[in-house]
Amino acid sequence: MTFPHLAFVIVINVIWGSMFIVGTLGLEEFPPIFFSALRFVLLSVLLIGYVAVPRRLILPLLWIGLVIGVGMYLTLYLSLALAENTASVALVSKLEVPFAIILGVVILGEKIGIKRIAGVAIAMVGAIVIGFDPSAADDLPALFWMTASGALFALSMVMIRRLGESVSALTVTAWISIVGAPVLFAVSMIFETDHMTILQEATWHGWSALAYTVLFGSIIAHSGYYYLLQHYPVGMIAPFSLLSPVFAVIGGVLFLDDALTPGLIAGGLLVLAGVAWINYRTGKVKQY
Repeated sequence: MTFPHLAFVIVINVIWGSMFIVGTLGLEEFPPIFFSALRFVLLSVLLIGYVAVPRRLILPLLWIGLVIGVGMYLTLYLSLALAENTASVALVSKLEVPFAIILGVVILGEKIGIKRIAGVAIAMVGAIVIGFDPSAADDLPALFWMTASGALFALSMVMIRRLGESVSALTVTAWISIVGAPVLFAVSMIFETDHMTILQEATWHGWSALAYTVLFGSIIAHSGYYYLLQHYPVGMIAPFSLLSPVFAVIGGVLFLDDALTPGLIAGGLLVLAGVAWINYRTGKVKQY
């Protein structure tokens, strides 16, 4: 991986780590499904110019929109709404990594060497150490929904990789938004209430959290990740997302009063070591 792309993927994971904090703050003022729907409405407005695509790409983009825009985000924000400890759900979300690697091998025929598998294993052990820290004991429902979210995100990685460079990364984000917004609004209207009151009473904290998820979370981080998936195998890109929980743990301790336990520290160090090893072993892999 080139140095600019390596730096970019680290920035993406810093943003993703902060998204667990910002999302938790936003959910203090908005119900989770409504929050996701508002996010996609704003994205649809900002990215409407990227929606037009050849007819042959409409169905693949529609499926990606359903998997990410409905499935992944619905389960993600349900998890954050239920979570007591941000660190635990952030780490369990990284089950997306083995899911993505397995799907990349099975569906795309990608190859992953034993040494890169070792790096992933080290990082996943770190995730398990953090995820099964005693501070996560009360978060089983949140962990369930985050596992589902990770599985759906892994599937979306493979789907985006199969598109190749036939569409821009912002086009993928635009389609996720226009597909996800109406479905999530409909679900929110069924299961959540007092939408107008919530909009009227929301403070600048809630609106700032929403704006952050739109501009930094989706347009920069997710679109950037889709761009990297168009240029590198899933098995190379996916393990880097193991960095985001480390930043989420740091943010949770600094801003949400999460407990910093020896298990969190040990797990975080293992994640960093595993990702560093993966990058060292794949640094000379040819860019696609």
